[in-house]
Amino acid sequence: MLKQIIILISLIAFTPAIANAQIEQLENICSLYFPPEYIADGQEYFAPLKPDQKIEFRTTFFGDNTYRIVGCTNLRKGKLVFSVYDTDKNLLFTNESFDYTPFWDLKFTSTVTCVIQVDVKNTKFVPGYVMLLIGFKQ
Repeated sequence: MLKQIIILISLIAFTPAIANAQIEQLENICSLYFPPEYIADGQEYFAPLKPDQKIEFRTTFFGDNTYRIVGCTNLRKGKLVFSVYDTDKNLLFTNESFDYTPFWDLKFTSTVTCVIQVDVKNTKFVPGYVMLLIGFKQ
């Protein structure tokens, strides 16, 4: 019983450190596609992803701005798919149509609230983390 308690305490103590390391790793990967002319929106789009699960993030894009969306994952195999929908579920963009590119620039003529859906195409799925970076061009 004491051994189980020690294991449980260890898991609780180290889980935040593991999550912070995952966030830092993904920020480094994503930043490769996030040039300095883009300013991050200041939001954190980070989530664990399990088999057969899709993650959704909600954001607002303001009119007359160009935005860059960067998607990355720590998964070794699989293709990260991110799709942008308006609130009526109309598909505005998916990187699946562009060979799963890790980033895309979008220009909006009017302000729109969007849902960004993220999942991974992988027949041998291993749970992992996903992150989006979103920024607007200066």
